[in-house]
Amino acid sequence: MKINKYLIGLAAIGLVACTDLEPTLYSNLTTTNAYTTESDINAALVGVYADLAPYPGDGWMYYAGYFVMISDYATDMGYSTAAGDPTKLSQMTYDANNRYFRYNWQCAYQVISNANVVIANVDKVSGMTDESKALIKAQAKFCRALAYRDLTDAWGAVPFLTTLQNPNDIKNMELTPVATIEETLISDLKECIAILPETWGSEELARATKGAAETLLAKIYLRNHDYANAKTYIDMVLSLRDKGVYALEKDFKNVWSESNKFNKEFIFCILHEATTNGGEITNHFGPSDHPDVPGRWQYYGVSLPFWRSYSKQDPRREFFYYDYTGASKRDDTTENGFHYMVPDEGVTVVPNDTTKFMQNVATMKYSYKMVSSSYYDGRTISIFRLSDVILMKAEVENNLNGVAAALPYLNQIRERAGAPLYGSSNEFQIPASVEEMDQAILNERGWELVFEFQRRADLIRFGKYEITVNNYLQKLGLAKPTTVTANLRYFPYPLYDAQQNTYMNEANQNRLPH
Repeated sequence: MKINKYLIGLAAIGLVACTDLEPTLYSNLTTTNAYTTESDINAALVGVYADLAPYPGDGWMYYAGYFVMISDYATDMGYSTAAGDPTKLSQMTYDANNRYFRYNWQCAYQVISNANVVIANVDKVSGMTDESKALIKAQAKFCRALAYRDLTDAWGAVPFLTTLQNPNDIKNMELTPVATIEETLISDLKECIAILPETWGSEELARATKGAAETLLAKIYLRNHDYANAKTYIDMVLSLRDKGVYALEKDFKNVWSESNKFNKEFIFCILHEATTNGGEITNHFGPSDHPDVPGRWQYYGVSLPFWRSYSKQDPRREFFYYDYTGASKRDDTTENGFHYMVPDEGVTVVPNDTTKFMQNVATMKYSYKMVSSSYYDGRTISIFRLSDVILMKAEVENNLNGVAAALPYLNQIRERAGAPLYGSSNEFQIPASVEEMDQAILNERGWELVFEFQRRADLIRFGKYEITVNNYLQKLGLAKPTTVTANLRYFPYPLYDAQQNTYMNEANQNRLPH
């Protein structure tokens, strides 16, 4: 499906963008015929969904990969050996010109601007029922709310656009406070919850649902520590689980099997097919020089301190490529590959010339049980899933009702993973206070949701960002590690946009690492 969409973006003067979704031509929208039929407006909506993982067929931006660099890097979790911008985020030495700031900002605003186009035009379409129009609007508003959640997590106050505006009029737009943006997001998401279905048909599995809107709304309440309102919407999601709409996979690994494209654990996800709209997430996240996952780059890796934080009794620790023999022969005199391994903490000298110590480890989440070894993959990318919501429930119950109320939800995730339960031994004692339980929940969210776009927001919400990242930087052994302060809870605005905007430029003075 080729859709020529007219959009207004923050920094774009040329207003036409083209997204290839399928190999066949579905519609060719122009300024004269755009949005005159229900098919046109549906095509435009599909384009908004596609903007969450742009360039399908060769996707690597936003949720197709790039977003992990501002959601899980600049924390204790992500560590890249790639020089330049990835290393700067790994070591907290980034500047405003970092490409991950620039492109994630642009992609989020592309979702917003294209959603605004859909919302502005749907009522003009003849031949559609009011119910159909409301359903289109609700999906566009959900996508827009998700993008604004991402922007405000990363940058706080941002330009807030809910209508179509000329780009020249918004270059120096004032920044809208997060609380003001959230008022609209909360209202929109409540509207979405009332309109969106619990499930879609088999051809529309990746569309927004009632549960997805409830989850996003709960997350917005939760980041403000509004536990009572968060509980309301978390419980709505869990009631859908009780109805059979959602369910945990019995084996956590099966969530990530490429053949298990869509399962009841997913609440909102992005689907790919290697032959039609494949992505590159396996290339970026897969292990380098591995015999079972050939030709991958390990561009995004999990830090060794974070991986070592798993209990050796936790099967999720094994869901990484941390000890294997490489596929490529070491030299012309042997058919054998190098032995890649994670050294014990503090060990720096390799035991022999056939061993290489790893500097980070690749997760199996995006390469488990590959259907094929093709360059482009058909992986499902999870944005929200049930295990996340269950851990949100633990967090809410702990802060409203105490440790005993939170414990069953925390242990539910550990039991599914096959990890020792809290209360099962002296090594895994039940946390003794609300504060200790909060730390246990934060740890569990890291171990369960590694590289699922959660870590940085989690650390900030739990009030553990500065101490966690500073301790992590010390473990890296850097000569002059950045001292992380509360000023770094928000990233600097992308350099180009800040140069056009007085308010962003002024704010950036306090957002740069020193």
